Amino acid sequence: MASAAELTLAVAGSRKTQGIVDQCANAPLDARILILTYTTNNQNELKARIGTYAGDHYGIEIQGWFAFLIKHIVRPFLPFAFHDRKLRGFDFYTLPEQFQRVTSPTRYLSNDDKVFRIHLPQLAYYVHEKCDGCWLDRLSRIYDVIYIDEVQDLCGYDLEVLKILIASGIKIRMVGDIRQAVIATNPQEAKNRKYMFTGIWTWFRELEESGQISITQNCETWRCRPEIASFADALFGPDWGFEATVSKNTRTSEHDGLYLIKRNDASEYIDQFCPLVLRHSANSGRKLPYTFTNYKESKGLSVRRTCILPTKPIEEFLKGNGTLTVQQSAELYVAVTRAEQSVAFILDDCDTCAIPYWNPGS
Repeated sequence: MASAAELTLAVAGSRKTQGIVDQCANAPLDARILILTYTTNNQNELKARIGTYAGDHYGIEIQGWFAFLIKHIVRPFLPFAFHDRKLRGFDFYTLPEQFQRVTSPTRYLSNDDKVFRIHLPQLAYYVHEKCDGCWLDRLSRIYDVIYIDEVQDLCGYDLEVLKILIASGIKIRMVGDIRQAVIATNPQEAKNRKYMFTGIWTWFRELEESGQISITQNCETWRCRPEIASFADALFGPDWGFEATVSKNTRTSEHDGLYLIKRNDASEYIDQFCPLVLRHSANSGRKLPYTFTNYKESKGLSVRRTCILPTKPIEEFLKGNGTLTVQQSAELYVAVTRAEQSVAFILDDCDTCAIPYWNPGS
């Protein structure tokens, strides 16, 4: 029997979020649909698009992942784990309770019964064990299908909860891009650490091999020109099993493709082409007079052009003198694939690079 859980691995610019919206719009008007995603920005984007394309569907809910854990597992079933405690809030800032037993409420809850963000997924899993999974029956009666957008953001005990959902028989439709795995729900969590960030691809392939999920790849990008898509593909070797990206962007402009820019020419380039200027972090390019966006913060954006200030490892990679770590590749993939028409790297003295230099006045 085919699995009720499906994963669509979608490249940057493949309209993966819009694909969820379109499926919701084409569902029956009374369909009971839950859409989950981690970041607030993506939640807001989904709400706006659902309102535009499926506003007549009254049975669609959009929730953050943590809100889902609280609403459907922890709050209603907490008494199964701790009969004398009642959830009264959310504690975002408390550090991990490393020396508290996993069977103790003080590991998960403050004195005034606020759940610690850092241990919320573990508490959800603990509650699941104590209530013998009865929350799943309730969930199946509320929703017909659950969509999870940007699923690569999940890690730690979130993966344990996701595995339970996958095995439940509820229709689970997951969408994500492993190459954009640059943020995580609980980066401090030790559980399932080998599956964090891009490592989640191994986790998904193990589930596919055991018949628990089916995986399809959506390799068409409507954003990135072929030159940009090919460069981004080259950041991950063939052993990853990613299919080649097919660019559907056939638009041409006065400035297309990949370029290098000398530092002395960067101001003129930025003034002429108005790209989104990207850096790795706040410590990068501190003395440069540009308005920067960090690589990770640009995730989800689509712009005509980008101009990237490389890190030292990326500089060496462009010069052909080194390789990038998996996480460095993912961060560069995010930065490069924001662009529709052109990507430029600020880099001096790179005669060995196949990417041409931009000439001022051209």
